[in-house]
Parts: sequence; structure tokens; C-alpha cells
Amino acid sequence: IAAARSDPAADIDAAIAAAGAIGYPVVLKTAEPGILHKSDAGGVILGVRGPAELAAAYRDLSARLGPRVLVCESVPPGTELALGIARDADLGPLIVVGAGGVLVELLADRAVALPPVDEEQARRMIGRLRAGRLLAGIRGAPPADSDAVIRAITGLSALAAELGGELEALDVNPLICGPAGAVAVDALAIPRKTRRS
Repeated sequence: IAAARSDPAADIDAAIAAAGAIGYPVVLKTAEPGILHKSDAGGVILGVRGPAELAAAYRDLSARLGPRVLVCESVPPGTELALGIARDADLGPLIVVGAGGVLVELLADRAVALPPVDEEQARRMIGRLRAGRLLAGIRGAPPADSDAVIRAITGLSALAAELGGELEALDVNPLICGPAGAVAVDALAIPRKTRRS
């Protein structure tokens, strides 16, 4: 699964150096442990265009949430999907594909399958989504790279096959799907708790 570049930083100088290496504009995100949903905590600042703007954004985030941050590559806008691995008590890991970003809870638009998921099954999962129509390009918007989206879904399926027993859940949200590819810009992995006898 292609992912946006992100470099950790724990002070303003490291953040500015990371942004210089990645190239502006960048996204600044909190990386403080315990903050699972960065956007909900006000821990994501988009479109930071230069060192002075980054310094101000860093001071704001560190004062509110703590000094640890991620400096991330900006990804061009596109249709946002959410990909995930969810654990069912009886079936084990499941692959979930749905509308992403802020729409994930609003639309409850998702398709679920047991791994392994091949390319044809991934294509059918996308076809069952209302958000799937957005990937084809509507109202003059260019279509997303459907092959890249399918590779991300089948890649997640391979991950579920390899690590499904170790994960309680994995959430890639959003996966930004545009004409040049499908790029994960945030992910949350929850390890499975093992019971001790």
C-alpha cells in the first residue's frame, strides 16, 4: 500500500529539517502516544507552505498536544476511501472497504469480505460502494487510478493473511485515490491482546 512520506520530529528544528527534505507544502500531525484520532483532537494542520508557517503550526500543536509530531508529504486531493482489517470472533480477520475521511461515519458505506481478496473480488467490493462511483470521476473530475486502488485492497488482504492473528484491527483512513495513484495518509493498527492462562 503506497503511503505518504512522513518523518518524525520532537522539536521545531527537526520539524523544519524534515519539511525541507520532504518539500513544501507539508502536513503537520501530532505523534503523541494515546492520541488515536488525530483530526478529532485538532492534531492535523494541512497545507503548511514554508518554514515560518511550519514554526507557527509546530508551536500551536506542541502547546496543545505535546512536542512529538509527524511532518508529512501533502497528497493531491482525490476520492477518500477507508480500508481496514476487522476481527470477527468466529470468522477471524475481515477486509473492510468503505467511504473514507469524514464520510466514514456519516455514510456507513462499506463492503466486507473474507481474505484472501483477489483483484476481481476487490473490483466487486468497490462496485458495491456508493463512494465507488466517485472513483470513476463525476462532474468533470478525472477518474482515480482503479488499478492502484485494487492493489491497495489486495495488499491489505495479503497483510491480513500474514498478520491477521496479531491484529485486533487495522484502519487506513483516508486512502486518497486520484488519477496518479492511491496513497494512504493515515493508519492506525491495534494489536490483538493475547490471553494468558
